[in-house]
Amino acid sequence: MKVFALALALSSSVATAANWTLDNSQSGLHFVSVKNELVAETHQFNQLSGNWDGNTVTVSIAVNSMDTLIPIRNERIWQYVLQAEQFAAITASAELKQAAVAKLTPGDSILLELPLAVTIATETMTLNAKLRVTKLSANTLQAVTAAPLMLNTNSFKLTAGLAKLQELAGLKSIEPLVPVSFNVRFNQQ
Repeated sequence: MKVFALALALSSSVATAANWTLDNSQSGLHFVSVKNELVAETHQFNQLSGNWDGNTVTVSIAVNSMDTLIPIRNERIWQYVLQAEQFAAITASAELKQAAVAKLTPGDSILLELPLAVTIATETMTLNAKLRVTKLSANTLQAVTAAPLMLNTNSFKLTAGLAKLQELAGLKSIEPLVPVSFNVRFNQQ
């Protein structure tokens, strides 16, 4: 009987450690830009991919999936700010051990604070992310920002690109601090 219990425990821990894949259709990433000191607009990225192997969560954000609802602005941001021709994706990764969510049952959630390594073009910065992770079902986890991430474009050396965007659009200012929020859903494979 002890051997059976041990075999069951080992097989369930292996199943829990299986790869989890991001479901783009149930995920989203939004950011807010502020121009001319008072005009705030919400934008989004439409194409996210990623996985969680039980130790590390990795998400890739397709730069050319950014949508500001103004095609010429999209093109200018891709070209001058995010350098889409050279850097097709923004990446984010965090260490998330299986044990942190192993005890969750469907419907349960936990609040976690994780250092999130974000890479835009050539720069990688660590942002502190406050996330609510919810187990939606036996094979589905969702992580949602409990507070927006504050991304400083100056830290990512995007200042020259923003200045060019400001010049082309004839704006007085574009704020360097960008609030980012996301929800990502992972399905176990």
